[in-house]
Amino acid sequence: MDIACYRGMPKFVGAFIEALYQNPTQLFVAMAGIAVVVGLWWYKVNNKAE
Repeated sequence: MDIACYRGMPKFVGAFIEALYQNPTQLFVAMAGIAVVVGLWWYKVNNKAE
């Protein structure tokens, strides 16, 4: 599967996206990791000591 060139992006970003498309399990793990990081950040922001 040939993915179109990502214009304006660094080469490694396009390679990373290409790798995720070729490995759906890695895509799922990456999305889960991002969700955890965002969730932890959101929790910290909303539970600051008053």
